[in-house]
Amino acid sequence: MGNFRIVIDAVGGHGDDRTAKEGEPITLGNWHSPDKAAKMALDIVKASGSSITSATLTHWPGEPSEVVDDLVAMKRLKGQF
Repeated sequence: MGNFRIVIDAVGGHGDDRTAKEGEPITLGNWHSPDKAAKMALDIVKASGSSITSATLTHWPGEPSEVVDDLVAMKRLKGQF
């Protein structure tokens, strides 16, 4: 048993919680959003018996407007919509 990483780059969809500021909790809504899909994938990995050490969702990676959500702590790490 060892460490592993899953990386997905995608385009499309809109973020769920457009009001949370840095450090604030985020709320997921619609299951059709990239945010909810990422959280569901995380839950499936956890259900396999794996311990999640970190999981983030980054909107507009590398851009000045980058928004980063921590999917383990369920809070906004960086930026805002």
